[in-house]
Amino acid sequence: MINVAVVGAGFMGSLHARCAARDPRANLAGIVDTNEESGRALAQRLDTKYLGTAEEALKEDIDAFIVALPDRLHVETSVKLLRNGRSVLLEKPMADTLDGARAIAEAASEGGGRLMIGHILRFDPRYAMAAEAVRRGDIGEVVHVSAGRLGTQSIGLKLNGSSSVCFYIGVHDVDAVQWITGKRIERVYSRAVSKIMPSHGVDSEDAIFSTVELAGGAIGHLFFGWSRPDTGPFSIDGRFEIVGTKGTLEVDVRDHGLRIFGPDGYKIPDGQHWPEVYGELNGDLQAEVGHFFESLKSGEPFTMSVDDAVRAVAVNDAILRSVESGQPETVTQV
Repeated sequence: MINVAVVGAGFMGSLHARCAARDPRANLAGIVDTNEESGRALAQRLDTKYLGTAEEALKEDIDAFIVALPDRLHVETSVKLLRNGRSVLLEKPMADTLDGARAIAEAASEGGGRLMIGHILRFDPRYAMAAEAVRRGDIGEVVHVSAGRLGTQSIGLKLNGSSSVCFYIGVHDVDAVQWITGKRIERVYSRAVSKIMPSHGVDSEDAIFSTVELAGGAIGHLFFGWSRPDTGPFSIDGRFEIVGTKGTLEVDVRDHGLRIFGPDGYKIPDGQHWPEVYGELNGDLQAEVGHFFESLKSGEPFTMSVDDAVRAVAVNDAILRSVESGQPETVTQV
């Protein structure tokens, strides 16, 4: 059994903890959170130990950690755990800066612990099948690609300027484009719009749109935002499309197949990422957490490499530089 602790008792941390608690390969040995109220509540709910800090947790018999903190807190905690030789599943994005991502990768290399970055789309069968189709040559050579997701305004309001939309939401599609096409994004030209968030007193962009150039001459379009009204039936409007020399490929993740019309309006619940079935979490997140444990036990590589995760951060770094400069920016090669 792998003794694992989850760092972060918020929304994503609680989901990861529930997945770990039901995995037969692991023992949920603790919940780590500086907020004692929320940390103790989750620990009691899952019948495990509450630990206030990562330093406390490192004194325990814990083999691995799942870090599900806000993205701007990833570097300090992850580096500390990795330098102490612990393996870490780090919720995306790897970090909110390229320097931070590099520091985490270096700590993993020097400390000896294994590092996996939790990009959930890697475990979404629709995206995984799209990647396989491109590898097989089903649509020929990639000509152009369009990918993105638009979240509801409540997401941006909840974060209250604590994260950029390109890291909290957009990093999914940045990774998907490079992973599925097999081509690195080399150059970006990005523009941001900020009208909705500032009207609510939030210092944040509403959306960022980017034109991108990929290795080999393909071009693309990335879009991400938290600009959709909350009255819609789903919280994320996500789409992915590739046009190739011999065909096209499309992924539409707005509708998971279940539609509910009731007194509260029209709703499309999540049936893919972390649906609850008979009181237990299932779906992509359970598969991701399970893959982490299985790879630790078997010694097999993780589905996503650390280098791929760093490259996604490098693209976002270039996107934010382009927004700031108003000019095209070259992606730092890592």
